[in-house]
Amino acid sequence: MKKLLSGPSKIVLTGGTDGIGRVLRDRLLALGHQVVVVARRAGEMEDAPGLHGMTCDLSDPASVRAIARYLAREHADLDLLINNAAIQYPHALTDPALDLDRIEDEMAVNLLAPAILAHALVPVLRAGGRPAGVVNVNSGLAVFPKRQTALYCATKAGLHSLSESLRYQLAGTNVAVIEAFLPLVDTGMTAGRGSGKMSAAAAADAILAGILAGKRHIWIGKAKLVPILARIAPSLGRAALRGS
Repeated sequence: MKKLLSGPSKIVLTGGTDGIGRVLRDRLLALGHQVVVVARRAGEMEDAPGLHGMTCDLSDPASVRAIARYLAREHADLDLLINNAAIQYPHALTDPALDLDRIEDEMAVNLLAPAILAHALVPVLRAGGRPAGVVNVNSGLAVFPKRQTALYCATKAGLHSLSESLRYQLAGTNVAVIEAFLPLVDTGMTAGRGSGKMSAAAAADAILAGILAGKRHIWIGKAKLVPILARIAPSLGRAALRGS
């Protein structure tokens, strides 16, 4: 079967205005694909051949539902959905001063939006009959959570479970479900946190290489250690991130 992205394709990409998403957008455009960017600041992007911007607040489920309906109706030639957008707040759920809006936003962007978009667009992907896919950009924290960003880790664990179940549901169809597990990447979201970060460009290139290679689980950089630790020394993996 023909592989994903092996010919001109149309891709819906969330969060394609900065960080990893921006690099993915530019790489895909350079390869001759059409990219529909769904992001809060999509209207601020410079015009480019093959680029379409859809302004949407991914933390607002009603807006996501509206955009999803529009995409399903107006982009019936879609080949790939990349759920890349994510937010992370370094807060503790035990903090009495925690802004509850942040809890709702993190859940909505990281888990609810990918689910809504997949629900709306998987029928479109299946109807095309061509090799198609859903790519969920995840994190090694889906497997080994850390202390300070409990909600982010929980949403990524949820995204992993969602991806696995969706893969079961789409077995035997033309739609592949792909997960890319990232290490700590140098983006605006991680500014001031940690060291030894992978560049956004390197992360984006690894995601694309994994898609082109036909992988269903793409473990990137230091995240490659995660499945090994999960299999042979899970307690060591948990201990390594428990206090971070």
